[in-house]
Amino acid sequence: MFGKIKTYTYRILLFINVVLIFLMLFVGNVDRFSPVDYPKLANLGLGFPILLAFNLFFLVFWCFLRLRTIWLPLLGFLLCYGPIRRYSPFNLPNEKPHGSIKVLSYNVFMFSSWSEPKAATNSIVEYIVKSKADIVCLQEAQADDKGSDNIYATLKKHYPYFKLMKKKRPGADYMVLLSKYPVLWQDTIPYGSSSNQSVAYMLDVKGTNTLVVNNHFESFGLSNDDKLGFKTLVKGQLKSRQAKRKSAHLINKLGEVSARRAPQAEVVARYVQKYLDRNVPVILCGDFNDSPISYTHRVVSRELNDCFVESGNGPGISYHKSGMYFRIDHILCSDDFEPYGAKVDNSVATSDHYPIYCWLKYRPKP
Repeated sequence: MFGKIKTYTYRILLFINVVLIFLMLFVGNVDRFSPVDYPKLANLGLGFPILLAFNLFFLVFWCFLRLRTIWLPLLGFLLCYGPIRRYSPFNLPNEKPHGSIKVLSYNVFMFSSWSEPKAATNSIVEYIVKSKADIVCLQEAQADDKGSDNIYATLKKHYPYFKLMKKKRPGADYMVLLSKYPVLWQDTIPYGSSSNQSVAYMLDVKGTNTLVVNNHFESFGLSNDDKLGFKTLVKGQLKSRQAKRKSAHLINKLGEVSARRAPQAEVVARYVQKYLDRNVPVILCGDFNDSPISYTHRVVSRELNDCFVESGNGPGISYHKSGMYFRIDHILCSDDFEPYGAKVDNSVATSDHYPIYCWLKYRPKP
């Protein structure tokens, strides 16, 4: 009798592990579905690490209880190598070579100056200056240059090329480029959004015309109540009926936003492709408001390399408020560059985003 129960339990657990692997495969590749056509699938990628954790549990479980079954969770990890690497890459440390340039992308949340009204300096500005980055792309960079911190004036002292692009109201989004290299021109990439934008710049980087694209794609659009609901949902503090209702609300709302974000990514990808076809090197970065396992990321990175995936380590969480911990800030580059030492820097937490940076070494194509 005990033997039958043991066999039955083993088969159930085996079946659950198999189903889990299929779910991992599906969720890990959900970025292939356009949110315009499948809005409710758009944000399943956010749950990919949870599935990974369960598969890791099975790996440990089979090690202790039935070692010969360990091949199953290992097969799951192998089949999902692509999305696993996109979500949490592992790379051996590699020293940045001489002559590489440092690129920094940072959603500064209007420099969060209200959080330190009596401070002599703004901590975000201080971080940017100390970073010694050669190219800095800022999102939500609204600031009063006549204010007590003189934010713009301070940045202009350290960067000879300062470019500001304002989004007209109601969004009033401010995008800033700081560069140590000459900026030949700047251009708005037109797409339908009342509050977000993407801006392209042509830089003369050591004699090579290089396209830099700074993005702030459609925001999550979650209210404070939505964020609080997400946080309580993750903590398991809601009753089953409340949890179902809140989950359905969030899935629908995030799906609607993703459906608006997808065409923006497609427009930017087409814009960048025109310059890639002319063999112009490209650096693209910004706040995607989407994870590495998303349609937005897949579309934009189709002809580019994700610098964090190529040279970073771990999940690299860049958004860190309201119980929502995801990497939604990215730096990508064309094959003209070799990325080194990409990192999401959690040493400065003034904004709701952490900055992301990397070094790029230009490698001319043969």
